[in-house]
Amino acid sequence: MKSTKLGNFQSIILRIFQSVLTTDEQLAEMMLIAVTDHFYLDGGHTFDFHNKAFEALQFMEKDKKDQVLASLVPLLRNPTRSEELHQWQAPINLVAPLHEAFEKLSKLSSVDYRPLSEVEEEQVFGQLLSDDPLETTALLTRVLMNGGHPAHVAQIVALAAAERIVRFHLQNDFGDWIAVLHTFTYAHAVHERLVHSTHPLLIRAIYHGAMRIYLDRFLNVPAASRPKDVMPVDPARPEKLLEIMDKRQNVNEAAAWVIGYLHNQGSPQQLINQLGHALLREDADFHSFQMYEAAVVEYDYWDARTDSFAERARETLLIAATRFLAAHAPTARELSHTARIASRLYRGEILFEEE
Repeated sequence: MKSTKLGNFQSIILRIFQSVLTTDEQLAEMMLIAVTDHFYLDGGHTFDFHNKAFEALQFMEKDKKDQVLASLVPLLRNPTRSEELHQWQAPINLVAPLHEAFEKLSKLSSVDYRPLSEVEEEQVFGQLLSDDPLETTALLTRVLMNGGHPAHVAQIVALAAAERIVRFHLQNDFGDWIAVLHTFTYAHAVHERLVHSTHPLLIRAIYHGAMRIYLDRFLNVPAASRPKDVMPVDPARPEKLLEIMDKRQNVNEAAAWVIGYLHNQGSPQQLINQLGHALLREDADFHSFQMYEAAVVEYDYWDARTDSFAERARETLLIAATRFLAAHAPTARELSHTARIASRLYRGEILFEEE
């Protein structure tokens, strides 16, 4: 009974919002501003899930819209606020400098945004992966106040988060793959949202992601080496990647093959297709789908450019996706067995008889 009342309350709240706000974009902006009032809520999940829900609305029937939006309300009920966590306050206070940066940005009047130059891209990317979060905050503020487009800055943040996955060493605990994944998918969600809205309060999310990249630095100590030697790879056999992934934890081998494939004029689209096969043939969990989707979408943002920074960015995203999927392959083939049991139960078959 209590859950029914909660569901009705959520629906009423959303109907009030929708009666005041005329478009889904306005509603998305309002709710995501509320999400960014605090830092990196629930490990980035809250922003990520909100953004994905609003992306999903374009594929939903109108009568299902309330159900999708109502599912977001509980996420704001009692989330973990990162600014209250010890690691955000010590040994370096990350919170106070961010509030100072937000105060500066709030005083900006109308801005004629521009793309970042390649020099700025290199500078921001390198700084994001540094050990100096205070200079990272200062640099982001300078770039944004000088007219750097927030979506472009967020795109570089997402790329730096992907680089953390490329550098993720296999000496780390296996469960820590999820830590670098969450940072990347959060940064991707922020990038996607800032493509649609550059509201000053939403820009705060860029900084939250940047500080999370800094906090993930210990997962790159030691750093896994980016493949350097280009191995001979037959570009006509992209399916070879699946053979490599048939062996558990062939992470570095799969990454080296990808570099060899790309440098031997292999088709990136064929490679993305093979990564999709690698995902779908496994008993993949939610995180693997997140990784694949975010990496492919971010890849597409870089695909129109031919400069060296963009080329390396595309490689980074494909290596990140490959390493994550290879780390989680092959999985025990349990889903097909579960599906067969469910199918037999649905047909009313007896699974076993007691003696």
